[in-house]
Amino acid sequence: MNRIELALYNAIKNNPRLKKRIVRAYQRVLAPAPVPSARTAYPISVRPGYFFGFHDKCPWSADDRMLLAHRFAIPLRMPRPEDAAEVGFFDGHDATEFHPVARTRAWNWQMGAQLQWVGAAGQLLFNDVDDGQHVARIVDLAGRPVGTLARPVGAVSPDGTRAVCHEFARLRRCASGYGYASGSDPDEGIALPTESARGLSIAEIPSGRLKHLFSVADIARIEPHASMRGAYHYFTHPLFSPSGTRFVFLHRWVVDDNKTWTRLLSCDANGGDPFIFPTASVVSHLAWRDDEHILAYSTVRELGEAYHYVLFRDRSAEYELIGTEVFTSDGHPQFSPDRRWILTDTYPDRFRVQYLMLYDTLNRRRYHLAKLRSPFIFSDDLRCDLHPRWNRAGTTICFDSGHTGERALCTLQVGTLDDAHPPRVV
Repeated sequence: MNRIELALYNAIKNNPRLKKRIVRAYQRVLAPAPVPSARTAYPISVRPGYFFGFHDKCPWSADDRMLLAHRFAIPLRMPRPEDAAEVGFFDGHDATEFHPVARTRAWNWQMGAQLQWVGAAGQLLFNDVDDGQHVARIVDLAGRPVGTLARPVGAVSPDGTRAVCHEFARLRRCASGYGYASGSDPDEGIALPTESARGLSIAEIPSGRLKHLFSVADIARIEPHASMRGAYHYFTHPLFSPSGTRFVFLHRWVVDDNKTWTRLLSCDANGGDPFIFPTASVVSHLAWRDDEHILAYSTVRELGEAYHYVLFRDRSAEYELIGTEVFTSDGHPQFSPDRRWILTDTYPDRFRVQYLMLYDTLNRRRYHLAKLRSPFIFSDDLRCDLHPRWNRAGTTICFDSGHTGERALCTLQVGTLDDAHPPRVV
């Protein structure tokens, strides 16, 4: 964003409905501009009809030979309860051969079915619906059942021994792009649920044994804010630390079905030692750097309503602003395996261009790897965020994109990056 756009954004950011209308009108005025669909510093491999999902998971297997994906067969509309997507993996040269292993009716365009690897054993997990209730299934590479968890999963620990569960049906009302069309929500009409069995739970893998940690009401009672009264509350975006000893999650509440407030919390894997980070009203996307630090695009209490990429220290008031000289908008970050590079993206700008980029934390420099124009059909809950993700070696990037006119799973090989081999830029 330029300075004028940033000033306007700051003036309307607390009114999401108005902000959406203004952004859409602004982009349509500039739509005739002759902008290429793709400008890239590297060749992009495009797999139309597939996508992975969110940016906070690694879709590659432990040996980097297999790449997880969803395959869809519906037109560009919101999924309906009867719509199924296939889950499976690519392998072969440049990951071009797809192997479906199962089907699911619990998925969305933003996060898919929370498809993810379970440790390094060649098993994968995804959410599904069974007799009207959301569950998580674990299968092997041939699609054979390994186990079923009685609640849907948001995140699996790095060692594959446990998972954080929360309610996805609850998201349909206030975060429809992240909920599932299938399945029932017994707390649908309740603004602040008190049932711990439908709050945050830890599931053991593969036994499925559940330990219920908190209800939504339990968390709302900790350091309550005046804006919480009468609001609609929910949990989302859990994420384990690299060692799996702690995890973070977002507590969100929606006021008047318009303004969303968010705070970031962490706790240990048993729900103990809870901590509320010193954010203000906004927290969006997260990435652990190491067991002690997590990056979030957020506000900070003592800095007011200004948005930044912030590196917080868990269980501490310490924080560091990241990339203030080069970042003016939200994105979906992920640290490279060596922790030097932050991979992230942007939402469509005035010309509907999304940037795929790297930030060098040593030299504090931003590199544009690709500029991709997103057609207007990919808007609102149908949007196609890039959600970029590293492979295990830190040499290849996977992202979802609609720049060809069809949602596709894409990969881009950057090779080994260091001072002698910096990223190539557009």
